[in-house]
Amino acid sequence: MKNLVKDKIDKRDKIDKKIKGFKGILAILFILGIPACNWLDVVPDNLPTIDDAFSNKATAEKSLFSCYRYLPNPIRLLTYPAYLTNRDEFEFGSQARMFYEPAYSIAVGEQNTSNPIMHYWPDMFQAIRTCNIFMEGIHQPRDLNEFERRRWIAEVKFLKAYYHFFLLQLYGPIPLIKENKPLSATPDEVRVFREPVDECVAYIAELIDEALPDLPLTINSPIDENGRITQPIALAIKAKALVWGASPLFNGNPDYQSWKDKRDVQLVSNTYSKEKWEKAAEAIREAIEVCHGEGYRLYKYNKATMPQTFNMSDSLTLTMNTRKAITDKWNLGIIWTSTALRGGWWAGGVWDLNDMQRTLFPFFYSQDQDLAVSRGFASFNMAELFYTNNGIPIDEDNEWDYAGRYGLRTSTPEAGNGHYIALGQQTASLNFDREPRFYANLGFDRGYYELSSTTTNGGASFSMYLRLRKGEPHYTSAFNRSGYNVKKLIAFESKGDPYEGYDYRFPLLRLADLYLLYSEALNEIKDAPDGEVYKWIDEVRAIVGLDGVVDSWKNSRYPNRPSDKDEMRKIIQRERLIELAFEGQRFWDMRRWKLAESSRTYVPVGWNYQGETAEEYYTVVNVGEASKFTVKDYLWPIRNSDLRINPNLVQTWGW
Repeated sequence: MKNLVKDKIDKRDKIDKKIKGFKGILAILFILGIPACNWLDVVPDNLPTIDDAFSNKATAEKSLFSCYRYLPNPIRLLTYPAYLTNRDEFEFGSQARMFYEPAYSIAVGEQNTSNPIMHYWPDMFQAIRTCNIFMEGIHQPRDLNEFERRRWIAEVKFLKAYYHFFLLQLYGPIPLIKENKPLSATPDEVRVFREPVDECVAYIAELIDEALPDLPLTINSPIDENGRITQPIALAIKAKALVWGASPLFNGNPDYQSWKDKRDVQLVSNTYSKEKWEKAAEAIREAIEVCHGEGYRLYKYNKATMPQTFNMSDSLTLTMNTRKAITDKWNLGIIWTSTALRGGWWAGGVWDLNDMQRTLFPFFYSQDQDLAVSRGFASFNMAELFYTNNGIPIDEDNEWDYAGRYGLRTSTPEAGNGHYIALGQQTASLNFDREPRFYANLGFDRGYYELSSTTTNGGASFSMYLRLRKGEPHYTSAFNRSGYNVKKLIAFESKGDPYEGYDYRFPLLRLADLYLLYSEALNEIKDAPDGEVYKWIDEVRAIVGLDGVVDSWKNSRYPNRPSDKDEMRKIIQRERLIELAFEGQRFWDMRRWKLAESSRTYVPVGWNYQGETAEEYYTVVNVGEASKFTVKDYLWPIRNSDLRINPNLVQTWGW
């Protein structure tokens, strides 16, 4: 009996020790309103202690993996914020289930405070907690050499900064969880406050600066270490965080003048600061210089190395400079790729890349009818966004018939569009004489949808052109409600089978993004645009065969636009929306520029998908409920119950 009692006491002591190690963590989770898995209700016998997690190198490495696993997955089109919540960039198919997806709910204004949709607040704070646990325990393993230890610490410092940055973009001012609260913390000590945006940005930059010396310039094996943090990644994210702090949403925004916490602390400065743009420009320049030093460059497609492209024409090669900048694995135009796909450093197989491609893949064959394909499309708005072949907006080009853009036109050899539009076929004038990025990004009725398995005539033309009118081969019961498919995210190497999507590394950050950010920052700190402002945007344009902005706009209806600071800002913004289209950037840019109100009240339109003839099909019709967006939607709410748990938290402005 004594032994039995002793065993029970020993078991209870072990459980108490394990619970004690978690109490400090539970306190901060509770105050932030984050569920803690009911640790105090049921404690399993084999629950590890924090010491167990860092007993040796192998267990510590698993803890490092845990810190990475919280990275938001950017290829879940229906549950990641930056895609189908923007109906001016993406459009939904007509299936009933689509209208119950989180993205659609946000698009039509159903975000709320009782049960927020896509609520990243708890997940990201759990991620930060995991990073803090790692920082507390990583000094314990004795079989971990100091070089590896420093590198792992640096990676986790960056991840901690990134999780704070992700929260900042969605919620604005946030609590800064610099370390987990100790067991001895009082209730008042764990009732954290949202800190001012400027302090949040400074802390993110500070963490990244601390991490930089121990991060490698590059990884040794892209296959084995895909997605691990390097100096170029860290510098680029630091630059982007500083850009957010300098942008109109957070830099002198009068809307947030009354947004203060219970300490009477102003959470977003309503005073504009040019110095923020100067710091951002310096950070972007440093990131670009380090990237250049490591061989990063804007992607340019080399058809000589790709036998499946045969003797592809120069016109099609220009479109590949855009498409394969996304889908060409390990290309030096991509600084950071997602790990949420096959073969990542800690990923255990295919996650969501093929799901993303199936969602966007055109309906090619009758057997596809019952598959989960063609559920997402490009919006009609995107078809009008891209430039003409003269590199200027369609409503500013003197040589382009803007008023007649919805009329019918036949593709002929003389028209010079035969590499993009099937000869002898009728389509809308809107689809003619556009820049290469239009044809790289969009599939449309009578337009070629280039896949390596469908090339004919030595690559001079393609057998697969889309026929989207009712009753035609590529018409689908899912209904392409806008009339435009997203081609850019489907690899050229893909087969005609949506279940055999080509495995590539989805880009989180490209060098072109930094170039355009640098043009933007330089334009903000100068009295008027100059050659340095033009240089970076012009390099991006040159890759797809467009002249620089000054030369292009000489032949427009507004030839002086590039010389005016405010007008040049609009040019740079449009260039970002075009170059980074469908990559999950528009959502963030339109918010930080404080321009989302104008785009998110967009009423979805498209070609008449019930039309059987060209005349019937090429009629612009409304295709869905208007998106809803008000000033409060720039930042997302936190859960009301969080405010009851922690009265020091204040709700997001407007909610």
